[in-house]
Amino acid sequence: MSEPVPVAGPQAFREAVALLRRGRDVLLPGMELSLAEEIALKDEAAARGRLVLGPGAQPGALPPGRFGIVGVGAEATGRVLRLLALAGEGGRVLPVGARDLSAAVCGRSTLQALVALDGDPAVTVVVIAAERPPPEVSELLREAARRLATPVVSAAPGEEEAVLARFGLAARPCSDRHL
Repeated sequence: MSEPVPVAGPQAFREAVALLRRGRDVLLPGMELSLAEEIALKDEAAARGRLVLGPGAQPGALPPGRFGIVGVGAEATGRVLRLLALAGEGGRVLPVGARDLSAAVCGRSTLQALVALDGDPAVTVVVIAAERPPPEVSELLREAARRLATPVVSAAPGEEEAVLARFGLAARPCSDRHL
């Protein structure tokens, strides 16, 4: 995956299409796209082996590490990032946008993000940080995860700590943290 190019504003759709056609990944921090435009962009990206992050993507910062985070919901993503930081862990965040796991969008960017993170040799665990998707989208994700070499777990709001604890992750006590 290349470093995604941020695109925002009233021409976001047209600029994003042009970037995808030039072989670039795209980051859409704004919410200017309609649902139909989002789906069209994500289909274009998949056809070209590229990735669209967003709309509404807010990349989270982590030091390098073993976790790959597919950020769908802001609340769940923020909680996973905080827990990883407290545990002294790091990783890579791919924010796919809040609508990506809706029945309409069907996880288009999440599926691409799973493949990208599976191909990253530094990533040993992939976490999908999101509200629970509709059953048909859940089944697509389960099937995609079965085809990957890297374990994939889901962390819905309120479940993040328990999910990450399965990988030996626990927040360090305050006395163990360095200021």
